[in-house]
Amino acid sequence: MEWPGDFPEDHAFVELPVAGLPSELDFEQLLKDTEEKLNLNAYSIERQLKELQGKLGDSRERPPSPSECLQWFNIKAHNSFRPVNTGHQELLDFFGALKQYLGSEDTEKEEVTLQLLLDLSGLCGICFPCTSSSSSSPSSLNASSIHLVHQVRDDASWEIQEAWNDVRLQLQHHLLDRLSSQGPDQPAPRHISVTERVHCLQQLFFLYPESEALTHYQGLRSRSVSALLVSALSSSPGGETGFGRLARGFHNAVPALTQALEEEIHVLSRLAEPRTILGFLNVAYFSTVAQELASLMERESETALRDNTTLSSKIKKYSARSRATVAPMELPMKGRSFSLTSHQLRALTQLACTLLMFEQIVKELVTNLTVIDCTGETPSVKGILKKNREDLKSTAEALLHMPEAHVLEFDWRSAFRGLVPHMAHCVKVVLDDVCTKSLQKEEDLHSSGQTSITLSRATEHAASAAGNTHLREDSFYTYSERDTPKMIAKFCGAIVCELDALLPLAAACRDNSLLEVRSSFVEGCSRASFSMLSHLQGRALEVPSSAPLRNLPALLASCIHVHQRLEHYHARLKDSYTTAAKVSLTLLPIQKYQDTVEALRDQLATYCIQVCSTCILQDAESHHWADPKPFYEGERCSFSVQMWFYFLRGLRSDLWSLLPAEMAKDVLGQVLSETLQLLVQRYARARPSYKRHMQIRCDITVLLLYVEELMWSVCASPEALVRSNPSTAIAIIAGGSDWLYQIHSLCDQLLTVLTIVTAPLSLLYRVFMNNPAKESTQHQPNSHVVHWLNAINPDLFSEPAIRDGLMGQAASVCQLRLLISDPGFNPRLLLQMLLYKDCHLSTILLEHSHIRQESCLEICTESCKAEDDVKVAFFNLFSWLNNVPKALTQILQPYLERSDMWEHLYTLADTTQAVPAVIGCVRAVVTKSTNSLLVHLVSMVMGFQTTEEPGGASYKQNVPERVLAKIPKEWNYPPLEAQGKESNSTTVISVIIQALSFIFTNLPSAVASVPLPIRFLFHVAEKRLSQQARQLRSTGLLLWAMLSCLIQGLEDSDTLEQISGLPLDRGAREPLYLLAECLQATMGIQQKGVPKPTVQKVLQALEEKRPKWTNIQLQKARKLCSDSVFERGKESGVAAAELTEQKIGLMLLEICHKAGGSDYLRQIYHIIRSNEELLMFKLSGRPSSPSNSPHSMNFDLASESHADTGGFNPLQQFDHIGKKKLDQSAAVDWAWDWPRLLPAYRSMCQVTFKTLLANRWEMQDDAELEDGEKFMVEELQKAHFVCCCSRGPRDPPKADETLAEQTQGGSSTL
Repeated sequence: MEWPGDFPEDHAFVELPVAGLPSELDFEQLLKDTEEKLNLNAYSIERQLKELQGKLGDSRERPPSPSECLQWFNIKAHNSFRPVNTGHQELLDFFGALKQYLGSEDTEKEEVTLQLLLDLSGLCGICFPCTSSSSSSPSSLNASSIHLVHQVRDDASWEIQEAWNDVRLQLQHHLLDRLSSQGPDQPAPRHISVTERVHCLQQLFFLYPESEALTHYQGLRSRSVSALLVSALSSSPGGETGFGRLARGFHNAVPALTQALEEEIHVLSRLAEPRTILGFLNVAYFSTVAQELASLMERESETALRDNTTLSSKIKKYSARSRATVAPMELPMKGRSFSLTSHQLRALTQLACTLLMFEQIVKELVTNLTVIDCTGETPSVKGILKKNREDLKSTAEALLHMPEAHVLEFDWRSAFRGLVPHMAHCVKVVLDDVCTKSLQKEEDLHSSGQTSITLSRATEHAASAAGNTHLREDSFYTYSERDTPKMIAKFCGAIVCELDALLPLAAACRDNSLLEVRSSFVEGCSRASFSMLSHLQGRALEVPSSAPLRNLPALLASCIHVHQRLEHYHARLKDSYTTAAKVSLTLLPIQKYQDTVEALRDQLATYCIQVCSTCILQDAESHHWADPKPFYEGERCSFSVQMWFYFLRGLRSDLWSLLPAEMAKDVLGQVLSETLQLLVQRYARARPSYKRHMQIRCDITVLLLYVEELMWSVCASPEALVRSNPSTAIAIIAGGSDWLYQIHSLCDQLLTVLTIVTAPLSLLYRVFMNNPAKESTQHQPNSHVVHWLNAINPDLFSEPAIRDGLMGQAASVCQLRLLISDPGFNPRLLLQMLLYKDCHLSTILLEHSHIRQESCLEICTESCKAEDDVKVAFFNLFSWLNNVPKALTQILQPYLERSDMWEHLYTLADTTQAVPAVIGCVRAVVTKSTNSLLVHLVSMVMGFQTTEEPGGASYKQNVPERVLAKIPKEWNYPPLEAQGKESNSTTVISVIIQALSFIFTNLPSAVASVPLPIRFLFHVAEKRLSQQARQLRSTGLLLWAMLSCLIQGLEDSDTLEQISGLPLDRGAREPLYLLAECLQATMGIQQKGVPKPTVQKVLQALEEKRPKWTNIQLQKARKLCSDSVFERGKESGVAAAELTEQKIGLMLLEICHKAGGSDYLRQIYHIIRSNEELLMFKLSGRPSSPSNSPHSMNFDLASESHADTGGFNPLQQFDHIGKKKLDQSAAVDWAWDWPRLLPAYRSMCQVTFKTLLANRWEMQDDAELEDGEKFMVEELQKAHFVCCCSRGPRDPPKADETLAEQTQGGSSTL
């Protein structure tokens, strides 16, 4: 196996970004790299151990085994060292010289001394005593024997121990001062980098045992945490006092504490075991925060005791109750009782919220530490930890270690124990007070004559509660936006808002000593919920006698909102591992609200149906079918039909603005279906006169147009719009409900009535009397295909679309109309529409955004920003869709070609010129991957400075001669000129070679971290850049861009300092500049001036050590950005057939988990709504646009409020269908395609056909007919009336006949 022995950094961990769902080739590459690193690391360890065995084998009788060699690196396992004959006085003289030097005025004396001791240990094998400073036994200096590893002689006396302690004590003070964020000479706090902290702690571990060193550092960090909390409290606004000031201070301190914890974990994870780290954090951070909180809470409680007791006495004196103060409860606190105010309770709730959020962040931070169980209960772990620690301390060795922990210890809840009775009483009184006042205010408004319920947005209360508590409740709340109401009763919102505000306090009080607060909240919540329920039920009984219909959906929405919040409270307060589960919210109020929701929904639907059947559809003038006079000269439809649609449009507006989306669609579907059934029954029984039969044709025509308009609001997908599900017929018979199926069936029946009753007699006779039996066998229509949509709108719903489903332009138009007609934002449908037909709609939007910028030369800055925001939204959205990698390129390709922007991808690293927003997004993605490499390269160079430069001749020249002279000769410390130190240039070359090897080793992983859509974009762009084909032959465009960005980052010291957080001096910048030149040479970029010999040396040395390895790595990385993307893009197109519900759901889930993903979808949704007319024209493919349609798109989101198409304008909608005005005369003269319609009914149910045929005006006894009409009528009567009664057996009715009879079974009520 070829092992690059000089490249240990190649296999260091690099935190590269995750590119979502990787391809199979990415997985394969990741597994191969991981296996290779593991094998090479194992081989390296084995090789180094063999070399060490070879060096030590000559001086031993038996060569040490590999396990024995590994024990040499464990300081804790050193039981014996071989003594060296060092004189007693020589040791005293050496330590005395060090002590004298440390007392001098030299500014670098501590660093020089530390480096000297480290060199003595590393070069000479001297192991200085690393004993605890509290140990006074001279046995701590006992010598033990390990081959060629030396220690000070075991006859060291107390004088030697004291001299060594004096030396390391001063070095300890120096290191702790460096680790302190605020030293004695630096009053202003300073930030200490992770690398510097690790270096100082390693030196501290050299001087003291790990447990003692960490104990000193632990005290340091504990004081730092205390100072941070004090600083946060002192920076609170001046107006805040008491518990409010405390809550605001801790809220301000959480970000700083979080950052400190992240850095601490990074530091300690390089030095200690996970359990030791967790024990350190428990004491230094969490215990300190808990103690500071307890101290501050006790002080504020004393202040509240003094202030509130005085206030309560004044209240008692004047017998008046303050609005802000809860009545005192006779519970003693230090011998006295006092009351909390509602403001103080809210402040305590905010404090508990902040601490809950911090606790959640802390658990996430330490989850990555292995052997740590963060699932245990945080506040009640003392018993478990006590048992574990007793086990650990059973041996003497455990006493020398830091306390180890298995779970987090963050007992901040104990600070609230002193206020439990007061908080419990205050919670009860506050909830009762808010509930009473809100209901009384609503009752006063009702008593004053206001019958309509005052509404407020449900999101306002949620935002208000979230803004006051600062708690991330997203992970607990399970209802999506589409499932939640939009508007609720104002009194319900006020009460629920108060419950939301106090919920975190109840959730935090899960200790046994705090359960009283939770019980008080549960009791108050139950009382408030039942009070609201009683009030809501009372208001519902007033409809319709004394309250308007709009109150019903408002009351229903309020019940749904309270029901959802109660379920949320139940989930938050239900703890599975504590006794707190005994005081969780009971299921009784939840069940009561569920029953009320169902009852109100039934009441709303039933009342709307009754209004239609008893009022709106009752019009004697319109329904006088036997009237010999035409209805309004035969120029309009019935008033009842028009008002029916008018009522449904208003109902839809109310439902859309109040209820959750799915429930609103379900209620509208039920009302539409059941009222449509009444209309079907009416027109199926109508026997019009000659003058009125055209009214039936006009009414049914308008009805079908109305239903088509409403179907967009009821359906969820284009498939549901055109294809009814036949399996639901059985479910309907069994008692289920499928409103879409029923609506389709009823509309088919209306079309049947229109065709049989109003079709021209001659055509009817020709179709049904021309061999009907033979023809019926040849024209068996598909009973599951919707015919009425094709009849009313054949352009959109063509026969192939009805038969095979919507495709092409028709599907795009339908998706757009469904999206606009939906009650709310439907992200699933939006994403499906954006991807449909090779992202046609997305391409249109991007093209228009660019056209608008080009056409408007004097366009305002705000508009330009709006269009750039659209491009950024589309880019970020589609760059996350790894399932469809071609989608991003498909929407960007027309835009990039129109503006000739492919060249920008070649010069992506050039930051000197302004680039379009899309190119900036591409650059951000690429630099995100390269920045991870840059951070590690900076740490490599800084580590080189730390290990090489301080260990070179510079520090040795600073060591005084008097100290060097006192080094015992037995230690064989080599002089400066005899160490054979390699030149600085040779060392720099080795670092550059290591850095180059690291870059090319991790280059495939860096490419794999780039999302698949971005890689495919570069793959396509590479074919467009023919002029740069020679430069891209070896690397490809993506690798060229990544390496160019890497070079740009290495040359920009400001960027390096920003991403690494480390200050770079000249000694660090020069190797990075040289590395950039070496990268340019590997890419074939011509360097300015004469090439540096060092660059050639680096490349030559790398080639000698790893022949042709650089090209192999380039080809391996290029394979990930060319072939893999192309093959996956070919297999995973964006055809409609592949966009299944499951794939759309997975992609939507991935988008919503990204930062800003939901916001991007909503932004695009509002833009589509604002440009509905123009987009509809573009998608329909019509050659010319209507005169009144806009010619340019609006991308300004500030105007989205004007694009609310769901609004109901009663003065406009009474004679409109959607946005188009209804032409009554056109409906009367509707050109029905009778030759195509009539043959479809040859095989219809004979009972239904005879009934409808008998209703024709020609079949009536007093009908005035011409001779030809009389003949046709007589023939039809003989064939279908007389003959059926006298000749032959009649066929039994089929299943569809039974359904038709059941549909008409309820006609006796009309």
